[in-house]
Amino acid sequence: MIGNRRQKGSTSADGEQSWRELAGPRRSRVNSPQARKRRHTKWLKFSLGLFVVVTIVGSLLSLGIAFKGQEEAIVTTPTSRTIERILFDTDGVLPNTWLSKTVDLRPGMSMMEADIHSLKAALEADVQVKSAAVERVFPSDLRIRVSERQPAFRLAVADANGHRRMRLVARDGVVYDGLGYPKATLKNLPFVQPYQHSGGRFFPMRGIERVAELLELARAAEPQFFRTWKVVSLEYYSGDLSLPGQVIEVRTTMVPRIIFSASADYSRQLDRLNYILKYVKNQGNPSIERIDLSLRGSAAVQFSSGRVGTF
Repeated sequence: MIGNRRQKGSTSADGEQSWRELAGPRRSRVNSPQARKRRHTKWLKFSLGLFVVVTIVGSLLSLGIAFKGQEEAIVTTPTSRTIERILFDTDGVLPNTWLSKTVDLRPGMSMMEADIHSLKAALEADVQVKSAAVERVFPSDLRIRVSERQPAFRLAVADANGHRRMRLVARDGVVYDGLGYPKATLKNLPFVQPYQHSGGRFFPMRGIERVAELLELARAAEPQFFRTWKVVSLEYYSGDLSLPGQVIEVRTTMVPRIIFSASADYSRQLDRLNYILKYVKNQGNPSIERIDLSLRGSAAVQFSSGRVGTF
């Protein structure tokens, strides 16, 4: 036998004949300027290509999301139908003919073509309208609700030519022409003589809400007597209750002058007035010139004979 088995192939993986040594000596990296430039150019090309790929993929994803959202919006948006009915509701007297002249609603107009904000503004531009609301009632109705000012007085106004015309005064002191009121309603409204401001101005009319309270209480308590009220004079009522001597004078067909305190309780003054009228009736209805209810704790009655009584 040639040699020892333990020695067979013993030089194939040891010493000077390992795999690393068989592969030859390791080549060193070339680091010349030209090599560095090539490596740098190669890196820039790779980075630019990666950026282009990422940009394209991102754009495609964005377009896909946008298209999907647009598609869903198109599917969920209801079709705008033509306006078939206008549901008009008011707490006052304005007629349907007024509505057709006030708002711009053309035949064949679709629900979405109707600008509800412009319609609301057009309605509230009429002074008789206190507030208005416009809403779409899908699929084909348009609802319009109007809250109107309520007249408290009539006002005789003279124009530049001296011609007198009647206007209305609302509870908030707004003066307007008035449309749609029955003649009987207007006839039962007393005329008002406004307070004259410095410089001869009659407007604005302040504190009318307080005067309207007096009229409403009188109308509810004594409707027959209230019908005799013809003129409410605000000659000594500026609307500022902090000022002393603020009184409201009422001229009736029964008593020429009845004076109320604007700052005192109206119910008590009306109760005292009712007592005085009943007392006078029991005395044979002597003619009365003036009843002053503005005195604190009492009332003064001036008769046509010149006699003055205290109640």
